Amino acid sequence: MRIETVNQKIAYSAVFIALGVVLGTVSFPVGPTKVAPFQHFINVLTGILLGPWWASFVAFAVGLLRMSLGVGTIFSLPGGIPGAFLVGLTYRVLRRDIAAFIEPVGTVFIGGTLSALLVAPAIGVEKPAVWFWVAFAPSTLVGTSLGFVVLKALRRMGVVE
Repeated sequence: MRIETVNQKIAYSAVFIALGVVLGTVSFPVGPTKVAPFQHFINVLTGILLGPWWASFVAFAVGLLRMSLGVGTIFSLPGGIPGAFLVGLTYRVLRRDIAAFIEPVGTVFIGGTLSALLVAPAIGVEKPAVWFWVAFAPSTLVGTSLGFVVLKALRRMGVVE
């Protein structure tokens, strides 16, 4: 099955947002953050199946809802959106599932740096970028790997092209 129309992308986005919020309850406190491996899992799937802009929207919505429900922090936005965008963009260029593994670059280096330079000072937290890189890395590596495995399984089952 190929996801092509705007209506299909809206429907799949809604499903991925709901799934991301439910799975996002599995998070681990690391300093001022709550890292959630399943956010990166969702980022991989949406980046590859929906593209960079839709994946970014899903990551934003999941982060916002997690914060609203108290199972996430403000760091879920810079920690999720760049990884989702990079997966979608890389997949668009390469057309290979291996694009999933760019997610940690977006989350760790871009998201971690944005967290340290913009978000942390805004809420009175003083942590260097390297601290966020180390905090985000295990979560994104687990979630990205899981997303890649699930994507491969969905392709083998013929659920997605």
